[in-house]
Amino acid sequence: MRALVAVVIAVVLSFALTAPANSATGADSGSTNGLRASGTPSGYATIPTLRPIYRVKTKEPVVFITIDDGIYKDLAARRLVEKRRIPVTSFLTAWTVQDRARYFERVSSRGSIQNHSATHASFSLLSTDLDHELCYTQRKLRRDFGNTPWMMRPPYGAAADSPRVRAVARRCGIERIVMWDTVIDDGRVSYRDGRLRPGSIMLLHFGPDLEQDLRTALRVARKAGLRPADLAAYLPKLS
Repeated sequence: MRALVAVVIAVVLSFALTAPANSATGADSGSTNGLRASGTPSGYATIPTLRPIYRVKTKEPVVFITIDDGIYKDLAARRLVEKRRIPVTSFLTAWTVQDRARYFERVSSRGSIQNHSATHASFSLLSTDLDHELCYTQRKLRRDFGNTPWMMRPPYGAAADSPRVRAVARRCGIERIVMWDTVIDDGRVSYRDGRLRPGSIMLLHFGPDLEQDLRTALRVARKAGLRPADLAAYLPKLS
């Protein structure tokens, strides 16, 4: 019996001496907002909560139009945005900006420009260099547009819940991981929860059909009694 008690005490003491302190992992002392991920490198062991947002919690009759990538720079879509004064959040892939920063500035003039990675590589692959995809894009978009993004959308929506992705995102200055609950593609609408509702986040792409998709977004929002609003006003920068 004494031998068993001695073993238990030894195990407890060993755990207490080897467990990392909160200050070593970046968690706030006494905070319950950390998430512990087993099997991840020690630097990612405890990370701040950075959960994906699929819909903004609001009772106001608003929806949010977000546009991804940036490969196509459709002038008709830009004219529609400016004419209808549509607030757009552009999630840009860094390499697509090239010498067309002014195009995205005009499209996003009533919204904001946010991070959609450097090369559109999937974050679910361990071979993906997240420092390049996220941190480099933060610096690149700041150089191109004068402001540092605080929202990020992972390419393909992949690995948004990954502790590794959230840890690197937080270190690079990302405060929100923004997903979507509505997709508009080639004039067709699909819903994650069956319908459009207050706070819904619409996903569109900078493609050849963007003007058509924008008109579809405005039509379905109006039919639901909702109006487009600036996402940054509802998910503001925290720091």
